[in-house]
Amino acid sequence: MMKNILLAAIIVILSSSLAIAGENVSSTIKEVTIYSSGAVVKREGTTKIGQGRHDLLVDVDVFALDKDSITAKVFGEGEVLGVQLNEINVPELPQEPVKALESKLKKLKESKRLLTDEKDVLAKKEAFLTSIGRCPQGQAWSDGKTILPKVHELEQLLTFLTVSFKGINDRKQPLDVKIEDLDKEIGAVERELASLRGSRQKTKKVIEIAFSSRKEQAVRIETAYLVPHASWHPVYNVSVPSDLKQADLVMFSSIKQKSGEDWKNVSLSISNVVPLKGASLPDPGSWFLDISRPRPMMRKAGSMPATAGVSAPITAEARQDLAREREAELAFAEKTETPLSFEYRLPMQVTVESRDKETMVPLFSRKLDGQFSYYAVPKANPLTFLVCRASADKELLSGFMNAYFAGRFVGKTFIAEKKAGEDFQVNLGADREVKVARETLRDKLKETSWGFERNTVVRDMAYKITAENLKDRPVTIRIIDTIPVSKTDRIEVKDLKVTPEASEKAYQGRQGVYVWDLEIEPGARKQINIEFTVTYPRDELVIGL
Repeated sequence: MMKNILLAAIIVILSSSLAIAGENVSSTIKEVTIYSSGAVVKREGTTKIGQGRHDLLVDVDVFALDKDSITAKVFGEGEVLGVQLNEINVPELPQEPVKALESKLKKLKESKRLLTDEKDVLAKKEAFLTSIGRCPQGQAWSDGKTILPKVHELEQLLTFLTVSFKGINDRKQPLDVKIEDLDKEIGAVERELASLRGSRQKTKKVIEIAFSSRKEQAVRIETAYLVPHASWHPVYNVSVPSDLKQADLVMFSSIKQKSGEDWKNVSLSISNVVPLKGASLPDPGSWFLDISRPRPMMRKAGSMPATAGVSAPITAEARQDLAREREAELAFAEKTETPLSFEYRLPMQVTVESRDKETMVPLFSRKLDGQFSYYAVPKANPLTFLVCRASADKELLSGFMNAYFAGRFVGKTFIAEKKAGEDFQVNLGADREVKVARETLRDKLKETSWGFERNTVVRDMAYKITAENLKDRPVTIRIIDTIPVSKTDRIEVKDLKVTPEASEKAYQGRQGVYVWDLEIEPGARKQINIEFTVTYPRDELVIGL
C-alpha cells in the first residue's frame, strides 16, 4: 500500500514538472486595450522550432489575470493543440517596479544617513564650543593663583565663538531642510512599495501553448489576457476666452494600472465597453400591491434600531488650459464605434508604468458655441456666478471637469453622463460686479382672532430679491428661489403673490423652485417680490419653516 502511494506521488510530481517543461518564448507587450475596469494585454514573440509537438511557454509578470480570458495564436504551419495557464511556485520573484523602488528606497535612506551623520558632527562641535564658553573666567592656575584673561583675549574668544556658532547654524539649517524632504520622499516610496507588495505574487505565471509543427520553421506567437488592476476614467478641460465667444472642450483619459507589468511603448486603445464577469440577463419579478401591515419587532436586549446614513453628493476639481502664443497641438486619438461601445486608439505609442500614478492622454477636442449668463441662488449663496451653457455633439461620459477662464484655472466640477445634444453647465467663477441680494421684508405670526386664541397659526411672510448690474454692458441673469410646498393638508400655503412672474415654476421638475431670467442694463437694478402666508395647527411642530 505504501509503495502504491509513493508511486502515485512520484507520478504527480513528474506530470507537473512535465507540464511546465517546454521551450521559453521571449515576448513583449505590443498592444493594450484598457476598460473602465480591467485591460486586455496582447503580447508578441517569435521562436524557431523543429518538426513535431512543442510546448511553447510565454512568461507573464502580472500579479493576477483572468485565466478564462487567455487566447493564443501561432502563425506558422501546424496546429494549436491547446492553451493553458500554469503557475510555478518560486521562493522570491520581485517584479521590476518593486526592485526599482527597493533600490530607490535604499539610496534615499543612505542619503539620509549621511546627512544625519553630518548633523551629528555639527552637534558635537556645537557642544564643544558651548563648553568653552561656559569655562570660568579664570581657569589657568599658576602657583595656586587664578590668572584672569586679558580683555583683548576675551574679545578674541567671543569673536571666535560667534563666527563658529554662525557657521554651524548656517550648515545645520539646510541639512534640516534636506532631511525633511528626504523623509517625505522615503514615506512616499514606502507607501508605493506597500501597495505593490500587497498584491505581490509568489508564483511565476506561464501561458503554455501546445503546438504541432509540420516542419522546421520560425513561428510568431500572439497571446492576450485580461488583467484586473487597470482602469481609466474621463477628465475634461473646458476653456473659455475672456471675449466669451466660444468654449473649447478637451477630453482626457486618466489611466492607472498596477498589473505588475510596465506597458512600454505600446499601442493603446481606450474603450468604454464593460467586460462581463459572470453576468446574466436581468429577470423582472412580479409587481405586488398590498396594505402596509405592522409587524412585531424582535429586538435583542440592549440593541438599538439601525439608522441609515445619507451621503451628500461629492463635487470635485481639476487642471490645464491653452497658452496664448503659438502652442503645440495635442495629438488626439482616432475614434471607432462598435454596436456595444466606442474605442479611441492613440496615434502614438505610450508607456504606462505599473505603479500608483496616473497617466493622462488626450482623446478629443471640440469647439462649442456656449451661451453665457449669470446664475444666482441668493437663498443658498450670496455670490453670483458666470456660467457657460453648452451642448456636446457627441456623448460625454461622467467625470471631473476642470474649468479655465481667460487662461486661468477657476475650479472644478463633476459632469454627469450626457447624450449627444444634451446641455451641460460650466461654472466660470463668481463675479462681484453682478450682485443679487435676498432680504426678508416681513415675517409675522397671527395667533389670535378677535382677542381669542386660534386653533391655527397664520404666518405672514414676504421677501425681496434685488439684482444689480455694476458692469458697463448688459447682462443676462438667472435667479432661482423657492416657495414652500406643503406635503400634508394640515399645512396650507395661501395668498401667494410673485412679481414679476417667474419664467419657470418647477425648475428641473422640482415643485416650488421658481426661475426668473432677467436682462439688466448697465448700472440698473431689478427687483423680485414674493409674498405668502402659511397656516398650520397650533400644537404641531412644522418642519422647514
